[in-house]
Amino acid sequence: MSDWSFRTLVTTAATTPLARDIAATLSPTGGQNMWLTGLSATGNAPATHYVSTGLISPEFAMLVPEQMWEQDVNGDWVQTGSSPGDPVMCYQMCVANGLTVTQAQVDAVYAAADVTQQEPFTAFARLGLQMVQKPL
Repeated sequence: MSDWSFRTLVTTAATTPLARDIAATLSPTGGQNMWLTGLSATGNAPATHYVSTGLISPEFAMLVPEQMWEQDVNGDWVQTGSSPGDPVMCYQMCVANGLTVTQAQVDAVYAAADVTQQEPFTAFARLGLQMVQKPL
C-alpha cells in the first residue's frame, strides 16, 4: 500500500453526483462512499461543495487532476503547479464499465475539482470553506 497517495478532493455541489458515479463505476468497493461531507462558506446548509479525503491507489492517482499550492510571504495561496490528470482515459474507463456519460461531462467534473495533497482543513481554509454542521 506504500504506492498509494494521499489526496483531498473537493467537488462543487453541482458536479458531486457525477463525481460519485464515476468513482463508484471505476472502484465499486472504494468509490461508493466518496464526497459525503458537505462544505460551505458559512458552515451552514446548503452545501456548496463536498470533500473526500484519504489514500487513493496509483491507478486512480494518475487519473485525477491535482493542483499544488504554497503560501507566499504575505500568507496568500499561490498555485505553484498542476497536473491535468487524464480525463480522456477516465471517460473511456467509465464507458467501458457501463456508465452513461459524455466526455464533456467528465471534463466539467475535472474543471471544477480541487485536488491537492493538502490536509483537508488546510484545503478548506484556502478555499474559504467549512464543514456543514448538521443540527442536533
